[in-house]
Amino acid sequence: MKRKPGSLEWRIRRQLLLGLMVVLLLLLAVVHISVTRLTQSFVVSRLDDEAENLIAALERTAEGAWRLNTEGLGQAYRRVHSGHYYMLVSEAGIYRSRSLWDVEPRITPQQPGELTVSLLAPVADQHWLVVEQGFVKQGQEFTLWLAEDIAQLRHDQRHFELTLLLLLGLSVPVLLLLQRRVLHRGFARLEPLRRALAQQQAGEAVEFPCDVPDEVAPLVASITQLLHQSGQQISRSRMALGNLAHELKRPLQQLQWMAEQHPDREQGEQLMQLYRELLQRVERELRRARIAGAPGPGRRFVPREEVPHLIQLLARIGRNDLAFNADLPNDAIPFDRDDMLELLGNLLDNAWRHAKSRVQLSIVAPALDDGNWCLSVADDGRGVADENLQRLAARGVRIDETSGEGSGLGLSICRSIAESYNGRLEFDHAEAGGLCVRVLLKAPG
Repeated sequence: MKRKPGSLEWRIRRQLLLGLMVVLLLLLAVVHISVTRLTQSFVVSRLDDEAENLIAALERTAEGAWRLNTEGLGQAYRRVHSGHYYMLVSEAGIYRSRSLWDVEPRITPQQPGELTVSLLAPVADQHWLVVEQGFVKQGQEFTLWLAEDIAQLRHDQRHFELTLLLLLGLSVPVLLLLQRRVLHRGFARLEPLRRALAQQQAGEAVEFPCDVPDEVAPLVASITQLLHQSGQQISRSRMALGNLAHELKRPLQQLQWMAEQHPDREQGEQLMQLYRELLQRVERELRRARIAGAPGPGRRFVPREEVPHLIQLLARIGRNDLAFNADLPNDAIPFDRDDMLELLGNLLDNAWRHAKSRVQLSIVAPALDDGNWCLSVADDGRGVADENLQRLAARGVRIDETSGEGSGLGLSICRSIAESYNGRLEFDHAEAGGLCVRVLLKAPG
């Protein structure tokens, strides 16, 4: 399976591959330099032995002239281009091996005790390692020039280096496979954590595993603490809101009594109207608190489990004479449970209050060319006039702030939830004559 470039395994594999390439290149460079030096050192050591033989073969005649006794020298010096060559240069004359034939090497006179090593390639398919040294024998200064063909040694060296390169190249996939196995075995220890998170998203009460690698233990602790704190904060907020709504009922009752007892009938009616509006707001907040239920931060929304509870609650605190139809997916949808309860609770509560006889809910998975989940709630109530549909689509307008023909609650909350998922709200006339609200949501990730 092709790995995504952003995956952790891909990044580790890429870094390992780059590190291996750097190490292999350095290793090959070290091997090449070391073997080259070892080869040259070996040949130079052998030429030193040949130099001693040549110096020993150099002798004076009875007349005092110098001559080179070649009887004790190897036969290689007598074959043309045999790969073994020498020259002796002095004021008394020049002595050269027959193997040089027509090659005239350039010799630099050396001082006694001076030695130089160099490489030449004057003959096809041959590479000479040349040693030049100066010495004194019986008061006469000489320069000894020795050369040996190391082409075969260089060929063997290249063969060795290519073989080593091949072995190292084959070891890279093996190391990558071993690394993948190690990573998979390491990530397998995180599987209990993944299952616990999936169960928590599905709504189950679970305990996060404690047997996790030390490297991710702080992350697990942070997630656990964050979920716990988030749940407590949501619970406290809802409780405070519900308590506030309950506490407001007593001042509202006093406001109702003052409106009924007011001597001025017109002002009394205004106070009564204010009482009804405040009571409606309070009842709405209490209804929302009941619909939301217990908080479950991080849990996925399972429509077939949550929607029936919503409908039972709406039927108990509202009307129970409505027919409800739903088209729901079997599995969880990729959105937060609390967000969906807030969203659908507002939309269904709105439809429940304004429907005549039935409410329709539909949750449709995204099409391939769209990518948006579609949640729609429709009723068969009076609906909304065309000009108010245009207003509903405007940002910041809430249905319960429109004219008496409006229907719905908490549009600003629904719009905020939709926008948090890069979605939007759409309004249209329902087929049954009421209002149809469609919410398009883009799945996270």
